[in-house]
Amino acid sequence: MTSAVRCLACGEAAGELWASAVDVEYETTADRFEYWLCGRCDCLVIDPVPSDRLDEIYPPSYYSFAGASGPLDAGRNPVTRVKGMLDRINLRRALREVDTDRPAILDVGGGTGAICASLIEATGPGATGTVVDFDPGSAAVAEGRGLEAVTARFEDYEPERQFDLVLMLNLIEHVEDPIGVMRKAAGLLAPGGIVWIQTPNFRALDARVFRDRNWAGLHCPRHWVIFSADGLPRALGRAGLEVVRLRRTQGGAFWAASILGSLRRRRPGANGRPLVNDPLFLPLAAGAAAFDICTGPLRQTSQVVCLARSAAAAN
Repeated sequence: MTSAVRCLACGEAAGELWASAVDVEYETTADRFEYWLCGRCDCLVIDPVPSDRLDEIYPPSYYSFAGASGPLDAGRNPVTRVKGMLDRINLRRALREVDTDRPAILDVGGGTGAICASLIEATGPGATGTVVDFDPGSAAVAEGRGLEAVTARFEDYEPERQFDLVLMLNLIEHVEDPIGVMRKAAGLLAPGGIVWIQTPNFRALDARVFRDRNWAGLHCPRHWVIFSADGLPRALGRAGLEVVRLRRTQGGAFWAASILGSLRRRRPGANGRPLVNDPLFLPLAAGAAAFDICTGPLRQTSQVVCLARSAAAAN
């Protein structure tokens, strides 16, 4: 079986079974999936790849879709207010790397466009935003925020313009051809443009603790390729991108979902309440985020944030 499992990033055999997992977060399927380690890319790949099951594994209650509700949408919650404040700080940092004060922003897999709209608000007049997502309901919400919305897979999107900032936040781990998607993003950059990637890091402490208990960073079966903090820059390089800045950041949500998933009585295929809607999710995520922030300098955490430019432009 080892020879049949191919790395989605390089095509070589992924020779080590790292973990097996089921969907405890949304309970969309009873199937069990395996995650194999590619030593060349230092990434995990899912087997089998459920590329023909998107409508099944992304239910209407999926957290980034329009119509999803729960604690993550509770704007008055102090945890979400603090997270929003930190997000705005990170947004402004990313904008400082872009060579224009009127950026054209592309948000790949941006759902309802909340982050893209926040960027435009932080930038001021003249900025424009486009959201590409396969959920029609989310596209309608994004349009209501004044954004251009395209209902499509990014792989099928063919714009007639370039962008100063391409967002791929919690996106690259969801695709079957990560190098091709990164390469496409690089080709859409205007001169001086930046790609902003946020993605899990499977070399983190919580990944080790919950490796055999449905670690939430696997987001099974929706995460198909998961890089390490060392493997991601190598993948970006193969896609023609050069890292400007890379840092590990807190993974409080992964800790919270892993803990709750371990406690939940699993009912695969039952389409139960999403774990992010559990009343304990936000308190656990807040405590875990604080733990990661305090101990992060001493170890690896489970989220990586990376800014990258076109290598050709840099040279």
